[in-house]
Formats: sequence, C-alpha cells, structure tokens
Amino acid sequence: MKANVQIERGRLVVTMHGFDVVWTFRRRIAVPLEHVSGARLDAHVASHGPWLGAGRTDALLDYAVAAGPMVVHGRHEFWDVHDPERCVTIDLKDEPFERLVLEVGDPAAVVDAVNAAVRAAHAATAAPQAAA
Repeated sequence: MKANVQIERGRLVVTMHGFDVVWTFRRRIAVPLEHVSGARLDAHVASHGPWLGAGRTDALLDYAVAAGPMVVHGRHEFWDVHDPERCVTIDLKDEPFERLVLEVGDPAAVVDAVNAAVRAAHAATAAPQAAA
C-alpha cells in the first residue's frame, strides 16, 4: 500500500494504511517542517534497500517489502516501500529518523509539494529574523 503524505499546520504528516501499519509498527509520523531538509526522487533506492521477502518472482510472496524503522548503512531510517519505482526520499534533521523512504501514489507531486512547503516554512522563519 502507498503511504499518504500531507502538509498540515506546519507539519509533514505521513499516514500508513492497511497491513503496512503492522509492517511498519506505525500508523502515522508527524514532523515539523523546520526539521525537513527536502524531498527527492531516488533512482537508486532499489539497489540499496533493506528488502524483506523473496522478491517479485516468489510464488508465495509476490512482492518484496522494506518496512518500519531500521538502520541502513549506519543511518536511522523509516521505510514503507513495496515498489521502489514509486518511492520518494524525505531527508530530516533533528529527528529520530535521518530520512523517510516511502512509496507514494504520485512521487513527483509529493516531492514538489514537500519541497514547496519546506521553502515556505524556511522563508517564514527567516523573515522575522531579517526584520529584527
């Protein structure tokens, strides 16, 4: 299932659905936009993902999944990915996870929306400091 990524009241909110709630041990993650560095498409995520399951060719399990909090290459990350072709990477700072790797319905639209919200949040916090 795809994660739902929204911007709500100055926060990035990620909601997991269906059985992914069990896989990830979470229904929701909320992060202040000030702690979001940005979002990006990562064409190489499939080559460095911590995949569980036998993969797409296995007759008993017709998908691979990387889900939940984990340490990948020394970084604390949160993954909810079944199809790496449809995922985004959201980089964080001052949070328990250094990044979120999420399968979403429209990766390009999510990247654009998150980056626009981050730019607006950073501009809003910089404006009062410039006026002082």
